[in-house]
Amino acid sequence: MSGPDLSVVIVSWNDWPKLQQCLGSIRASQSLPSTEILVVDNASSDGTPAQVRAQFPDVELHCNASNIGHTKAVNQAFDSARGEFILLLDSDTELREDCVSRLLEFLRQSPDVDLVAPRTFNTDGTIQETARNFPSALGGLFGRQSALTRWFPNNPISRRYLARQFLDAVEPFEVQQVSGACMFFRRRLLSDVGAWDERYFGYWVDTDWCHSLRAAGHRIFCVPAAHLVHHENNARGKRKSPSRIWMFHYGAYQLYTRWRTLGYWDPRSIVAGMALLARALLMMAQNGLPQLRQQEPESFARRPGMQAES
Repeated sequence: MSGPDLSVVIVSWNDWPKLQQCLGSIRASQSLPSTEILVVDNASSDGTPAQVRAQFPDVELHCNASNIGHTKAVNQAFDSARGEFILLLDSDTELREDCVSRLLEFLRQSPDVDLVAPRTFNTDGTIQETARNFPSALGGLFGRQSALTRWFPNNPISRRYLARQFLDAVEPFEVQQVSGACMFFRRRLLSDVGAWDERYFGYWVDTDWCHSLRAAGHRIFCVPAAHLVHHENNARGKRKSPSRIWMFHYGAYQLYTRWRTLGYWDPRSIVAGMALLARALLMMAQNGLPQLRQQEPESFARRPGMQAES
């Protein structure tokens, strides 16, 4: 028997209320093609698997015995997906109305495009600037959540990195990367460029994959008529644990070294590593280590991707 047209894949870990909202939004979506929904749960302790089975019996649930991390769990879901198209969602996302049908329509009408994403909004209704260009060395100081970007919103570095010329766009526009919080793509990409690089703990792996896609000649678009809300768990202003801070900065170091230098012994890699280490230590001090160790467990499965920028 042939597989479904669409595979929706989600990784969950101790976030049942938001996963429930996410699954409910999929169920309420308009004009879905034949669809399978796969949830890979990373050993949640909040009763997520039982709730999924009870409230969404049509969901194909894969329960890991331990928390294997977000990147590995995403690849596990990719291996199980049978659809011609794959929609990857974070568990803290919520689809709006005909988001899926608009993305699918654009891909079917654009054979030269392989990966798309919707216009993504924060919970408060503001645009979440996750469809953008690749970061430069200075881009790390002018990210979506950085103080410099808030203080100087029209600076040329932020405008280029965050592709702010498209904030009011109504027609689909091409970008260099989109967030792994929502990626809609042709399944053949997994054969063309491979799955996610499991050397990343989680942060920046989506950017790395977009680099691989672009290097292989694939095009990435945002479709602003399709809407999604990302109730971001790792939003600006929330305290981060030492583990999250370290993983974010180490992922940035991996990304920069792979795509911007000649390797780990390149002087640029060494300088970047020292700068990122200093920034990570500063952020840990600012976040208050003793309190955070009580607030947040050290192991985690959510892929914040680039959502923890500061």
